[in-house]
Amino acid sequence: MLIRQKVITATIISCILIVILATTAYILAADRVGREYISPKISKSFADIFQLQLQQDPENIFALQSLSNSMVQHYKVQEIAFYNIKNERVIYACSNTCVHNLPDSFNKKVINNGSENNPDRHIFNLQSRTDTLSTDKDNQTSSYLGTKPLKLVIIPKNGLAKFFYADTVSTALMIVSLSTLLLFFLYNCIRFWQRSPYKRLLTTIEEIQSKPDDNIRFELNDADTAKLCEALNTLIIINDDRKMTLMKEKEKAENARIRAIRLSNETRTINEKLASEITIRRSVETQLTHTQSILDSIIDSMPSALFTLDNKGYIIQCNQQAADWLDCERHPLVGKQLFNYIEELTDFNDLIRQSLAENSVKKIERLKLSLPIGSFPADITLYPLKDNNLDGLVIRIDDISQRQKIEEVIMQTEKMKSVGGLAAGMAHEINNPLGAILQGIQNIKRRIQIENDKNKEIAKSYDLDLSSMIGYLEQRQIIKFLNNIQDAGQRAASIVSNMLQFSRGTQKQLSPTHIKDLIERTLNLARADLELKNIEIQLANIDESLMFHCIPSELEQVILNLLQNSAQALSHYQPNHPDKNWVPHINLSATQDNKYTYINVKDNGPGIAKDVRRRIFEPFFTTKDIGAGTGLGLSVSYFIITAHHNGQLDIESKPGEGACFTLKIPNQPLLPK
Repeated sequence: MLIRQKVITATIISCILIVILATTAYILAADRVGREYISPKISKSFADIFQLQLQQDPENIFALQSLSNSMVQHYKVQEIAFYNIKNERVIYACSNTCVHNLPDSFNKKVINNGSENNPDRHIFNLQSRTDTLSTDKDNQTSSYLGTKPLKLVIIPKNGLAKFFYADTVSTALMIVSLSTLLLFFLYNCIRFWQRSPYKRLLTTIEEIQSKPDDNIRFELNDADTAKLCEALNTLIIINDDRKMTLMKEKEKAENARIRAIRLSNETRTINEKLASEITIRRSVETQLTHTQSILDSIIDSMPSALFTLDNKGYIIQCNQQAADWLDCERHPLVGKQLFNYIEELTDFNDLIRQSLAENSVKKIERLKLSLPIGSFPADITLYPLKDNNLDGLVIRIDDISQRQKIEEVIMQTEKMKSVGGLAAGMAHEINNPLGAILQGIQNIKRRIQIENDKNKEIAKSYDLDLSSMIGYLEQRQIIKFLNNIQDAGQRAASIVSNMLQFSRGTQKQLSPTHIKDLIERTLNLARADLELKNIEIQLANIDESLMFHCIPSELEQVILNLLQNSAQALSHYQPNHPDKNWVPHINLSATQDNKYTYINVKDNGPGIAKDVRRRIFEPFFTTKDIGAGTGLGLSVSYFIITAHHNGQLDIESKPGEGACFTLKIPNQPLLPK
């Protein structure tokens, strides 16, 4: 919408609003004049008419009623009522539908709607020659009883008549229409006056465009467009100057374009070289990133913990294993003191400084570390960084728990091998005189038997009574001494047999065996032992279908030996136990997985100290008194399980918490180790 259109629209709207406001004010003023001036005047005039009627013909009530009905047809009267001297309503008339706002008996407050004076209610006192004006219902006649006043109540209509509103609105619409036509006429005149100078400007512009070389300029004789024309003339002059300047600049630009083309060709060649170098660089960066990723993966996959420290002991970098051992994330460790997490390293500050000063590798072996994940022995290697820009060192921590166990197993195996050879030689040397002793004892016992015919013959030749001799030998306990000698010899022979078995590397044929049957047979043998009779042996539920390959006699010997050792430990522990209600017992259980069978022998005895636990499977090592044990029982058991069954014999024990021996045997026979 153009500006002039907006102006004329706003003007029309303003005129309409002014007319509406003026009309509204006129209606409100007329309404107020009607209520405050015309209504009281009309009511007073009607009261005067009623007064004349009463003076002329006071007896005719029908004339008053008819006059009242005529007067309520006036547009300013709504209701008319007469009240006699007794305050009774005797005449009532209303316009349209009677709503009976006026009561049947006169009450000023009720008529005035609860107030003393109501401008919308007009009350007049009229004089008549009658004392009362009443209506006889039978003959409709009046009676005169003297001169008394009557009360006339007139309620005017509020508001203006409909014809007044119609005339007022019609007049307002006519004024608006005439004003609009006048405004459109003025609008067209103003539009013509405004467009004339601009048309001349457009004509001049078209001439300048069609004849740019004629030096045409705008005329300055019109006062409305003089300044605009002067400004346009100035722009034309400036434009001509710029054209000249642009021509010169165009020549320069053409020369610059030629140089730019030459430089563009050179740049294209350089860009091609740069693109080639960028491709090579990206390839190298990709390889470096891949290499860095591989190195990070290798470092993070190492089972060792790696820490890179500066010369003040602050962590620069660490691998994932180090963070796992310290039970925290990797990134928060950077910038922290390593000694705050591994306190054991504070004892080796001098060694760390020496490694930095001498630029040499240092090593700390078998250091017991206490970390959040647990305690374990470790080897720690210190080596300085080979970087001239960074003064620091790398600390590598290796968990040697498994290596330590392997070393103990290797040491135990070497001991067994070395002792095996010694045991074989000793067994052969002892076996010869032991055989002679046992044979001599058997011959002595045979030579003193009464039932032997040869003994009888020789004793008769010497007049010797064999019965008396036997009585003498028994009386002097010589036969008992001989039996003791024979028992000791047999025990020594058993020891020699165990030593020979220990020294041999042969293995008997393994046979499939039910685990439950094997353990029950062993328990039957154990129950005959005097030391096991006073101990409660608890056997866990074992599936009867579980089977594995073993040498039953050897495995029975191992389990029986373990039961006897537990029984001896429990019998010595019971008198010294602080709890008098403590009951010694041994638990036997067996489980099986896809590869191995596990047999556990667990007691609630005193347990085994750490230094004793390391040497418990060594041959001839014993904690018993001299003569009470040989120290071969557990070593032979260990040999049977490891050499003959390719299994393991382990022990878990803490002082005061009992001991648990575990036999780990393959389900299927394996090649000898």
